[in-house]
This record gives sequence, C-alpha cells and structure tokens, in this order.
Amino acid sequence: MGLPAEKLRTRPLLSVHRAATRFDPTRTIFLRQSFVRDFTRRFRALKNEIIRAVVVEDCFGLTPPDAGIRRIMVQEVTLTTPGHGAFAFPRSAEKVTAFMKWLQEQEQAGLLEVSHRPQLGQAVESAWTDRYISDSYQRGVQRARYELAHTGYSVPSIESTGGVLASMSLPFHVDRVGLLFTRTFSGLKGITDAMDHQISQVLAQAMADGDGARVIAKILVATIDGNNAGTLGITDTLGRFIPAERRAEMLARTEVIRAYAESSLQEYKNWGVEGVSAEVEFKNAGDARVCPECASLEGRVYTLEEASGIIPVHTF
Repeated sequence: MGLPAEKLRTRPLLSVHRAATRFDPTRTIFLRQSFVRDFTRRFRALKNEIIRAVVVEDCFGLTPPDAGIRRIMVQEVTLTTPGHGAFAFPRSAEKVTAFMKWLQEQEQAGLLEVSHRPQLGQAVESAWTDRYISDSYQRGVQRARYELAHTGYSVPSIESTGGVLASMSLPFHVDRVGLLFTRTFSGLKGITDAMDHQISQVLAQAMADGDGARVIAKILVATIDGNNAGTLGITDTLGRFIPAERRAEMLARTEVIRAYAESSLQEYKNWGVEGVSAEVEFKNAGDARVCPECASLEGRVYTLEEASGIIPVHTF
C-alpha cells in the first residue's frame, strides 16, 4: 500500500527534493507510530480491565468460591473494575446489560477520553486524539510554506509571519482543523460503537452456552484485538471481521495523513489570496508497496480545489 508516502506536490518540482522525500514525503511516520502506540496502550488497559472484572473479580458470579482462581497481574491499568460479583444477577440479560454499561464507562475514561482546557476564559472540550491531528496539521502548514518558497513562489517564511501557531490562528485553519478534530473523534466513536455491538453479541452467546469466566474473558478480548477470533461468528455484510483495535490503528494513520494533506492545501489556498496560483501533483513512494490504485494516480496534476479530499486515498 502506498498510503504512508502519498503526497500532493506543488509545481514546479525540485529534483533534489523529490529524491530526498521519496520514502515518506509527509515526514509523519513517527507521529503516526506514536498515535498507534497510544491506541495500543488504551486498548491494552481496556482488555486488562475486562480480564480483571470477569476472571479475577468474577463479576458475573460464575466461579464457585473454592475454585482458587490465580490472581492475574495487570500493568498500566488506569480504569476501574466493577467489583466482585457486581453483575451476578439471576438473568443473563441483566448481566449483559450491566456489563455493557460498565464497559462503556471504561471506554469514556480511556479510548474516548475528553479533557477540558482553558481558551479565552472558557473551558473547551478536547479529545485526546486532537493533539496528534493538531501536530500533523501544523507540520503540513510548515511544509506547504517551505515548498511554496522553494518552488519559486514569493511567500514569507513561517518564522517571519509569527510562527506556525500564528498561522494556525487564521480563521481558515481554525475551521479546517476543527473539522478534522471532529472527524477523527467521530470515527473513533463509530469504531467503539461497533465494538460494543459485537461484544454484546458474543457475551450473550457465551452466557447462553454456559461458558465459564476464563472462556468469556478470552472471547471478549478476542473481539477487541482479533486474536484467535475465528470462532466468534461476527462479520460484516461482506463476511469480514476487522477488530476494533485494528480499525483504530488504521484510523490513526489515515487521519494523520489527512490532516497533513488538508493543511498543506489550505495553506496554498491562503497564499492564493496574495497572488499565488498553484497546481499540485500526486506522488507516491515509487516502491514495491505502492498499490495499483495509488500507482494509477502517479503524476496526475490537480488544481487546489480538485486536490482536496484525494489524500488519503485509503481510509480506515
């Protein structure tokens, strides 16, 4: 797949710059990796808490008191378990409902964490994902200004106009990055909603089958990360099963690239007001990982309006 190295370039192109950026023109690989690691940490915490709740604390009351369950050591846990026998209701439906309510609370505290930060004297909600999108967006703004200057356009350096934060305060960028924040968080919410539906299904089936605590914990974790998930029986209309953790990783990579591309295009448009008229050209990495779809776009030239939304070619 050519996604990590997709780039829309301003014309004319500098041959030395093309050679230097062939592998990853966006220079966001470490940011994407950090975003994925953050997702991995949050999913790990959630899976650990599920194991603690179902096996260690026996929240469903499925294990006899004398079973002697070995305590499981869990690291990096920042969430909360429901407590021993918290969902030991007589009916399975009640157990499932209570567990799902607890699970969604843990998602709100971890995967869907939203904090409040001061802005102009008011508290503004900020999702934890915003910082990765903001970082990528700023990099796109800086790179766009650099490329404009180095392809012969008369534009000032980012430093001479107050730095990247000053540029980010322009209404054009404020509106665009706000939409990207919302898009990313909404995408993540869609992933967790689908995950909750799948977990509810497999949990209800496990209860109906009379599975024990350890088996239930195993299938719930498999629903999240996809490991040993062949017998879960949860697929989409095309017969596929993409676990939530994998979808979140795809979202992280996709939205970082999207933020970079859209901020670059917006910066080109901003300077268009000052007389810059630019076209952009699609470039991929040119290696064996480039897919046919991206390869077919190589060298195509677009106006700035046409280019918006083309990258990323592949979405999560």
